[in-house]
Amino acid sequence: MEQPDIEMLPNRIRGMQRLEALFNQTGYLICQSTGKRIYDFDEIVAIFIPLSNERDQVMAVHSDHATAFIKSCLLTLT
Repeated sequence: MEQPDIEMLPNRIRGMQRLEALFNQTGYLICQSTGKRIYDFDEIVAIFIPLSNERDQVMAVHSDHATAFIKSCLLTLT
């Protein structure tokens, strides 16, 4: 498995910090898989979708749906 570029790590950390700040501001995040609100921060999985070699899109998904969400994203690539 290829390791992420060391330059990407600060961007990913900032992405996770933005999710946390949004959660703290609103009290919930929207699950990108189901569209439902997630009120427990411990149930959130941050998923990074590469947009380019330099950028990722960070998305919040409920932990119960994270595996299926990733699989569906991967299936769209094939």
